Amino acid sequence: GGGTIGGVASMLLATAMNTKGKPTPAYWEGLIPVTMPGTPPGDGEGWRRVEADGLSMLPKECFVAMNRFSVNEGMDAAFEQRFAQRDSILTDFEGFKGFLLLRRDGGKKSGDGKRPDDGFTHSTFSVWDSKASFEAWRNSDKKPAKPAAGGDAGGDAGGGKPTAGRPDIFLKPPIASFYEGVLVLESACGM
Repeated sequence: GGGTIGGVASMLLATAMNTKGKPTPAYWEGLIPVTMPGTPPGDGEGWRRVEADGLSMLPKECFVAMNRFSVNEGMDAAFEQRFAQRDSILTDFEGFKGFLLLRRDGGKKSGDGKRPDDGFTHSTFSVWDSKASFEAWRNSDKKPAKPAAGGDAGGDAGGGKPTAGRPDIFLKPPIASFYEGVLVLESACGM
C-alpha cells in the first residue's frame, strides 16, 4: 500500500505492529579476521563512482554468509578456541574475500539488561565475490566434515545433545543468513 489513504493507513498499522520500541544497537568485537588483498579503485581517492539511475537495481558485488550462535554461559572461551585452532581452507577457494568471528560486546543478559535480548552471543561472516563461489566452497570435498552436533563449534552444526567428552557449547542451533552485497568498499589490505 501507500498510494491511497487506505494504503497509507495499512502501511502505518503494519509498521506499528512490527515496531517494539526504539531500536537498540548491538555492539560486536571482531575476532580471528581472515582477509584477502583488496582491489580498491585506482583513482587515488579510495572511493568509486557509482552510476545510479534511480530505477535499476545496483549490481551485486559480493555474497555474505552469516551464522549467528547462542553460546551457553561460560562456554565463550571454548567456542572461540575451537575457531582459533581449526585449520581453515577458506583462502584456498576462488572468490573468498574474508572471514570474521564476532563476539557480542557488553555483559548483557536476557531480561537483566546485560545479555543480548536476542540470545545470540557470536556471529561469523564469510564474504565471497559471488554466491557461486560460496556454493563451490560449501559443496567442496576439501571442506572439513561438519562436527558432531552439540559440542563442537566448527561452524554450521550445533544444538542437540553433546557427544561424549565434549561440553555442550550451544544454547540452541546456529541460525544462518545470507546476503547479496552492493557497494563494497575495500582497501588494498582487503575488507
